[in-house]
Amino acid sequence: MQRRPLFILASLLALTGTAATAAAALTAQQAVDMRKNRYRELGAAFKTINDQVKSGTLVKVMLRSSARIVTGVARDQYQFFPAGSGPAASLSTKAKAIIWSDPAGFKQAQANFQRQADAMAIAAESGQLDQVQKQAKALGQTCAACHKSYRED
Repeated sequence: MQRRPLFILASLLALTGTAATAAAALTAQQAVDMRKNRYRELGAAFKTINDQVKSGTLVKVMLRSSARIVTGVARDQYQFFPAGSGPAASLSTKAKAIIWSDPAGFKQAQANFQRQADAMAIAAESGQLDQVQKQAKALGQTCAACHKSYRED
C-alpha cells in the first residue's frame, strides 16, 4: 500500500472537511489509516493546548489553531469507523469490537467529545487561562472515558 497518496488524501480531507463523504469510498485499511492520522493530529493539537495551560501563558493564535483541529476531528470522527474497519477484519487497530456491537454507546461517547471540543473552541477564543484550563481537563476526561471503553491499551 502506498502511504503517500493516503497521506495526501487525509490532508486534503482535513483541509476541506469532507471526511464524511470520502470515508465511504475508502477501503477498510485506508479508513484505519485515516483515523490513526487524524487522531494523531488531534493528539498533537491537544498537547499544544495542554503545554500552554501548564506554562501559564496562552498564545491565542496557537490556541485557536489547536482548538480548530480538535473541533474538526470531533466533527469528522463519526466517519472514522465504517463497518469492516475493526479488529474482526484482522486490521492493525486499537479499536475494540464493541464500537460496532454497541454503536449507540459509541456515538454517545463521540457526541460527548464533540460537545467538549466545541466548548474548548469557545474557551480558546476567550483567551482566559482559567477557562482554557478547566475545559482542557473536561476535554481530556471525555478522551479518557472513550479510550477506556472503546480502545485497546
